[in-house]
Amino acid sequence: MKRIPEAENDFVEGFSKWLESEDGQHSMEAVDYVFEALKGADLDIARRKIVWADGQKLTIDQSVKKIYKQTGMNVEAIRSHIIGWLEMEYEPKGLDDEQMELFESQINAWINEYGNSLIK
Repeated sequence: MKRIPEAENDFVEGFSKWLESEDGQHSMEAVDYVFEALKGADLDIARRKIVWADGQKLTIDQSVKKIYKQTGMNVEAIRSHIIGWLEMEYEPKGLDDEQMELFESQINAWINEYGNSLIK
């Protein structure tokens, strides 16, 4: 039987404990709600706006506020999961490999610029 290194066990155990904690539960609720709220949304990558299914074109912060007003969930969790949606969940249709690379670099630039604006 292959033994899993201790560091992996520690990480998995720590993550499992976090998931069972109140913070972990709130985060999982937030990710579910954020991804559901953004279902059917699109992006205006040039203007760095999320185009909601209802047609609203909102910035990340405006989107955070919209979801917060609907749920009262933790603002940082909402923000984190919107960024996660941009990075991992949203997938533009009809792009070839080269266009997809360009799109991903634009998303990364948007997220980096946004993150830097939070630090100031």
